[in-house]
Amino acid sequence: MVAILYLRKLCTLDVHADALGDVSRSSIGNVGREIRPLLAEAGLLPAPATTRYRIASDLLAAADEHTDTPTS
Repeated sequence: MVAILYLRKLCTLDVHADALGDVSRSSIGNVGREIRPLLAEAGLLPAPATTRYRIASDLLAAADEHTDTPTS
């Protein structure tokens, strides 16, 4: 999931890392770079996002708005 969000350029690596907590920005970038060729080969590269989040709280709030499945 992180790789897809990264490839869509939904936010910066810093925002991803802040939203996830224990994950470094370099780890997120590495996963994105590793998965990109596999998605490209399958013709599944995601389109760029129309919205770009500048802070983790905005990203997380948007994710909560689009969640159909309750979590607890």
